[in-house]
Amino acid sequence: MLIKSILSTIAIFLIGGTAALAQSPATSKLYELRTYVPESGRQSDVIKLISDGGMPLMKKHNISLVGAWTNVDPKDERVFTLISHKDKATSEASQTALQNDPAWKEIVQKTVIDGKKAVNSFTRIFLTVNDYSPALDVKQVGNRVFELRTYVATKGNLPALNARFKNYTLGLFSKHGMTNILYCSVLDGEPLTCAKLLEAVSPIGKGMAEVDASLSAAGNSLVYFIAHASPEAAKTNFGKFVADEEWTKAYKASEAAAGGSLTVKSGVKSLFLQPTEFSPLK
Repeated sequence: MLIKSILSTIAIFLIGGTAALAQSPATSKLYELRTYVPESGRQSDVIKLISDGGMPLMKKHNISLVGAWTNVDPKDERVFTLISHKDKATSEASQTALQNDPAWKEIVQKTVIDGKKAVNSFTRIFLTVNDYSPALDVKQVGNRVFELRTYVATKGNLPALNARFKNYTLGLFSKHGMTNILYCSVLDGEPLTCAKLLEAVSPIGKGMAEVDASLSAAGNSLVYFIAHASPEAAKTNFGKFVADEEWTKAYKASEAAAGGSLTVKSGVKSLFLQPTEFSPLK
């Protein structure tokens, strides 16, 4: 009975009051993470399309670029951008205006080679900021890499996962040399599935996890950015983090309270990204 009481107390501490943890109030800024898949060998063309052609027109149509990255792994040609919006309706109006702008159409047409545009496809992921996320500081620090991490929670356990991050993980990340950048949830009501989310934010060919193909990403996933001095430093920092006694206790307690893992099998993904020259966030 004593053990049961202790676990219940831990559960209340970790999960209590977390219904609003997954997302900030509806008035908060909306972010859009985009994953661009270039035609083979044309990453540089996509980067040029965004930097030379896209940025001036984005400014014209009130689209604010926060960051732009490529994968540290050169075999992955995808390009990632983070954009801020006032809300979903504003984002769609701005996107429509950009797509219909004759100048944009002309720029895109110039990328066509052998009947193919530079961008083969892209995925749009709309994100709201979690209430424990630090305010995003868009500055050019330099000499650091960004890690995009994505977690798919087990059924009903996203609040507990967010509580663990809020109460323990962020502080321990900072303690062990990692910089917390932005923590988000997929916007409520988005049709994006966890399977499509993982495909967009996982290493190439490693986007599979034990999730139902139709499971909604909204309400079931955590997407966040942290920064490190280098990928090698990240490995060292995470080694210290997982060995930290405070983390071990929090991890075990949260899983005991939830009756098992807070994330699905193979549901934690990581990408190391390097900012482009024109990225506002570095």
